[in-house]
Amino acid sequence: HDSNDRELTDLGECPYDQGGYFVINGSEKVLIAQEKMTNNAVYCFSKKQPSKYSWVAEIKSSLDTTRPASAMHVRLLNPGQVKNVAGACIHATVPYIRTEVPVVVLFRALNFVSDREVLEHIVYDFSDPQLMELVRPSLAEAFVIQNRAVALDYIGKRGSTQGVSKDKRIEYAKQILQREMLPHVGIQPYCETKKAYFVGYIVHKLLMSSIGARRPDDRDHFAQKRLDLAGPLLGQLFRQLFRKLSKDVQKYGQKCIDKGQDFSPVAAVQHKTISNGLKYA
Repeated sequence: HDSNDRELTDLGECPYDQGGYFVINGSEKVLIAQEKMTNNAVYCFSKKQPSKYSWVAEIKSSLDTTRPASAMHVRLLNPGQVKNVAGACIHATVPYIRTEVPVVVLFRALNFVSDREVLEHIVYDFSDPQLMELVRPSLAEAFVIQNRAVALDYIGKRGSTQGVSKDKRIEYAKQILQREMLPHVGIQPYCETKKAYFVGYIVHKLLMSSIGARRPDDRDHFAQKRLDLAGPLLGQLFRQLFRKLSKDVQKYGQKCIDKGQDFSPVAAVQHKTISNGLKYA
């Protein structure tokens, strides 16, 4: 790199070659930054009709760059989507829970049980009749669930724990809410209060967008973009490849058990999985 143009030409190098690439199997490869939406920020979008929902708020929550982000959506349904409830209800998705959960049930699972406590987190000003009216259908929908244990059981039943006792379901739901939902707010015990405030903020933002008090977010705005460079991208790729490798070992182990053969670590670990995957990253 210290050579001048003449010396570079004598060495057979092009003086205009910028460098910054790798040569792999004789071809030049470059690492390109990838654009993505910022994590840990709430975005509100209106849904194109016809659709079950009218507005959606979404957030990708990540504690650090090493773990995949945990996505959460809070959706405002169109009126008439929920039986026996007049008006538009608000539902939220929770990681590892198969169906959407009414947002008031989520608050009760986070130990904010009374209607007043729920409203304090969503409607900051009780003298605002418009927002109070928008939350009414959601309170009516969740009227049948009036304590924390029932709310946790409701969420646990919709998880992957099938045919287990009620206590186990409640414990499972607690773990999901503590560790998987909005991990950037906190994953320590007793962080329910913080999470309830954050969920309230998401719902408030969604309702303010729906009544036109704030503009919907713009997906293409550059302020809401971040660039993933070599580190996170290669880390992500390695994580996928390592997961594939461990799944292959698991499959091979299962095959050996089924056929009654001896387990051979050399045959089980396909060492080229990771090398070949990273070679053409």
